[in-house]
Amino acid sequence: MRRRQGGVALVTALLVVALAASAAAAMALRGQADIRRTSAVFERDMSRHIALGAEKMVLQLLEQVEGPDDLPWDTCRSPSLPFDVDSVRLQATLDDMRCRYNLNALAGADEAEQGDFARLVDRVGQESGVDMPSGALLAVAVSDWMDAESDDPRYRLQEPARVSGNRNFILAAELANVPGMNEEAWLALAPYVTAYPGRSSPIDLERSSELMQEVFSGRGVGGEGPWFMRLQIVAEFADRRFYQCTLLDAPNGIVVLREQTACEP
Repeated sequence: MRRRQGGVALVTALLVVALAASAAAAMALRGQADIRRTSAVFERDMSRHIALGAEKMVLQLLEQVEGPDDLPWDTCRSPSLPFDVDSVRLQATLDDMRCRYNLNALAGADEAEQGDFARLVDRVGQESGVDMPSGALLAVAVSDWMDAESDDPRYRLQEPARVSGNRNFILAAELANVPGMNEEAWLALAPYVTAYPGRSSPIDLERSSELMQEVFSGRGVGGEGPWFMRLQIVAEFADRRFYQCTLLDAPNGIVVLREQTACEP
C-alpha cells in the first residue's frame, strides 16, 4: 500500500512539474510574441516618421526649382535619390504625372476629351497584346462612373453588389472597378494613367513615352498647367522594407495624398 501511494505521489509530482513547464513555455512564447509585436509596431512608426522626414527634404528640393524644366534630370522618372534620415538609408523616386493621363479629365468630358482617352486605351491594347475593352466604351463608362447623377444598375448586379464612385478618382487603381476592366487590362494601362485633382491633363511631349507622344501629339503642357509629382520612398532597416507613396502638388509644396504602401504601377 505504501509503495502504491508513493507511486501515485510520484506521478502527481511529475504532472505538476509538466504543467509548470508547459505554463512556463507558454509564458515565454507569449512574451516573445509580445516583443515581436511591439518591435513591429515600433518599426512601422519609426519608418513612417523617417519617410515623412525624407518627404520634407524632397519638398525642399522642389521648392528650389522654378519648374519641371529646371529639374536635374530630363526623364519622367528621376534616378533613385539616396537620403539619410536618423542614420537610416532611404531611396526616393519622383515620377512626373504630366507623363500620364489624368483620369479626372474625363469628368464631364466632351467627345474630344473622351476620344483622346479612347485612342490611348486602344493603342495600349495594340502595343501590349492584352485584351482591352473598347476605348470609346471605356471612356463613356469612366465618365459615368464619376457622374454623381448617374446610377448605373450594372454595379448593383455585380458580386458583391456595389455602386459607382459618383466622384472624381482619388487613385488611378479605381479604374479597375469600371465595367469592362479586369486586372490584366488595368496592369497594361496603369503606366499611362494617373489621378490628381482637377479636370486638366497636360502632357509633357518631350519626356513622356513614345506612345503617349503619339496619342497626345496635339496636346501640350501649356503655360500654367498643373504639375503633380508622385514620390515613392523606400526605407530598409531591421531586415524589413517599408514604403510610402505621396502625391505632391509640386509648385505649391502641398501633400495631396499619402499612403503607407508602394505606389501604383
